[in-house]
Amino acid sequence: MSRPQAPNYSRRLIFFNRVVAGTILVGCASVLTGLVDVKIYKNEVEYSKETPDKERFKPHRCNDRLADMLEVIEAEDGNMWRDLRPSFRNWWACMRSAEGAEPAMPYLMLTPRDKQYIDPAKRRHGGEGDQVLGA
Repeated sequence: MSRPQAPNYSRRLIFFNRVVAGTILVGCASVLTGLVDVKIYKNEVEYSKETPDKERFKPHRCNDRLADMLEVIEAEDGNMWRDLRPSFRNWWACMRSAEGAEPAMPYLMLTPRDKQYIDPAKRRHGGEGDQVLGA
């Protein structure tokens, strides 16, 4: 008597599991034999100190506009429905603009005390005495 055939989906599942197990096995074998160098860090601070890529942690150029829009949403003293549209337009205009040509429209909620505040009149990338974006 012959063995009953498994349904087609079971064969695919078994094949998939074998591929995954084989990939994990090859990865473990390559690490154990020393073919692949693996560096282990205790925490992300050590990792960030050793990585040469300084641009990785640079904030996006429109973070201040997004923070202004979120402040409008979270504000208790203002009218969100009146203020949300202009703050969204400011953020959207910033996202559509070229880098270095961000609009200089005023904020609705951010003040110079806030961490994300960048003076829109002095918004430039680098320059003597000007406020640097992402600093």
